[in-house]
Amino acid sequence: MYYFIVNPSSRSGHGLKVWQKVEAELERVSVEYRVFFTSKHLSATELVRDITGQPGQHTIVALGGDGTVNEAVNGIQDFSRVTFAYIPTGSSNDFARSLGLPHDPVAAVQNILCPTYYVKTDLGELRYNGNTRLFVVSCGIGFDAAVCHEALRSRIKDVLNHLGLGKLTYVGIALRQLLLLPAFPISIRLNNGLKLPFPKIFFVSVQNFPYEGGGLKICPHADYKDGKLDLCVVERLSKLFLAAVLPTAYFGKHTIFRWVHLYKGESIHLKTTVPMPVHVDGESCQCQTDISLRCLPARLKVITGNRNDF
Repeated sequence: MYYFIVNPSSRSGHGLKVWQKVEAELERVSVEYRVFFTSKHLSATELVRDITGQPGQHTIVALGGDGTVNEAVNGIQDFSRVTFAYIPTGSSNDFARSLGLPHDPVAAVQNILCPTYYVKTDLGELRYNGNTRLFVVSCGIGFDAAVCHEALRSRIKDVLNHLGLGKLTYVGIALRQLLLLPAFPISIRLNNGLKLPFPKIFFVSVQNFPYEGGGLKICPHADYKDGKLDLCVVERLSKLFLAAVLPTAYFGKHTIFRWVHLYKGESIHLKTTVPMPVHVDGESCQCQTDISLRCLPARLKVITGNRNDF
């Protein structure tokens, strides 16, 4: 059975339009399926939790943005009985970008109904203030999280999405946050015992996939099958220079600058002296001072658009 979890509000209503095309193709080929529409924050988690609580094998198809993927994955009760698929309709779609998933609705349906390739991807797990949250693409603290927090409530995002310019939302908000967000101290500890104190940074991004923020290649060498998470730490530098450096991240070239540091770890502990914004897959985890992360190897079976046999 195919279970479609649809976010109709994704990209200011674009999700509903894509679903209508998907539905037409499902009816044309006469496949058995059920569809559930999200209506509020975390409703995808609740829906998937109910579905995967039933016996048998399940194919869960998320239709929405990376946030919908995050919510759906957090609802899976038994990963061994779930095959996951994704039809991207969001502003960023970094999960789809990394896996080479088709954006055309008809091609996406055909790829899901007649899958040729699968992959078992790692997942990340975030623990903070007594809570646990899985992430698929990335987790961050500081500047990138502040951008995500503002984007979630930005009216400008809706306007730009309607114009087909949703990616510009993050550019505009990023420039605004550059002016507002101060640098802050952080202590990083990796599972190999390495301790990394940084007196002033702008952000730490912890990546399972290379891309975040609509195509920024923050951790160019992140591999969702290596059992490790990648870290990108950006130290304090002039905000004008940081604004100039950020566009180079679309090509993964920001790593040549001495203020940018890359690390890998199976588990990571981050501690700050002041509460800073935290996100998972662009979804807010409010402001925190103490977070722990670890990699969950080969946890999620995904239908892909490229040859990624497991």
